[in-house]
Amino acid sequence: MAIQHVLVTGGAGFIASNVGRLLCDAGFSVTALDDLSLGYRELVDPRCRFIRADLNDDHRLREAMRGVGAVMHFAASSIIAPSYTDPMAYVQNNVVNGTKLLEAMRAADVRYLVFSSSASVYGEPQRIPVHEDDAKRPLQVYGASKLAFECLLQGYYHAFGINSVSLRYFNAYGPGDLQEPVTRAVPRWIRSALIEQPIVLYWEGKQYRDYVFVEDVARAHIRVLGMEGLHVYNVGSGDGVLMCDVVQVLQGLFRNPLHVVDGGQRSGDPMRLVADVSRISQELGWQPVTTLEDGLAETIAFYDRTRAVWTARMEPCPPASSRRRELMAS
Repeated sequence: MAIQHVLVTGGAGFIASNVGRLLCDAGFSVTALDDLSLGYRELVDPRCRFIRADLNDDHRLREAMRGVGAVMHFAASSIIAPSYTDPMAYVQNNVVNGTKLLEAMRAADVRYLVFSSSASVYGEPQRIPVHEDDAKRPLQVYGASKLAFECLLQGYYHAFGINSVSLRYFNAYGPGDLQEPVTRAVPRWIRSALIEQPIVLYWEGKQYRDYVFVEDVARAHIRVLGMEGLHVYNVGSGDGVLMCDVVQVLQGLFRNPLHVVDGGQRSGDPMRLVADVSRISQELGWQPVTTLEDGLAETIAFYDRTRAVWTARMEPCPPASSRRRELMAS
């Protein structure tokens, strides 16, 4: 039977809300489930049915599963820094609660799942670009929890016939990222620039990363929906860029000069992480289509028009190192 109704867990989050919108555009019926501890109700497309609940709420989870043909699973603890102070919370939310979702799917005979995984499973790769079959050595509990759930998906496929696709995102950015506290580089930098605060650059901007626009990431989810079997794909641009060069692209998009300062070093950050996207390209024909400059321009426009929303919720940026020094100034 063709999939008509999709449950999106964590549906009020950054990538999930973009996926929900594209699912609605494609004619799917969508239920977005989110406890709003990290998500934002206003990001959920009005065409979606919304349920406020978490994966611990068995009653609401069973209610959300009615009539569903597939699940897209985004609900997770995703800010890396707290995983150092409360690792058990990450295991509980990302592994145990994820297993509760799988059990609810099993009870409702829902056989298709798309999992929001992460390039964090690789840690510091031995080669660039990193392939799906390369070694996985997570540098923090967050990445380890994502990898652990991928392993559970293997067990649930072989034991219970639940088909799954794990999409390992690299550095996704774009409209809809209202995470607080803001930790991802692009939204932190753009928001700082819009309110004329210094941009804090870690590792002197020498990290080599793969930035992929959220619309391209969302399209990958639509492409894999309903796949039979057990699959894992990298989702990135396939091209590396130094963080300091991302700042230079931003500088070209802002009218006023940016003030960039050194934030020193930060735990849990791999120095090089770029995706090999040949598998998803060859098997499914998916390719990123948004250039870094165009994607950053759209992201700046989003934060400019939602300035009243995020400035009202702002928390202080993570403190820079005591060795902070000026890298670029007007």
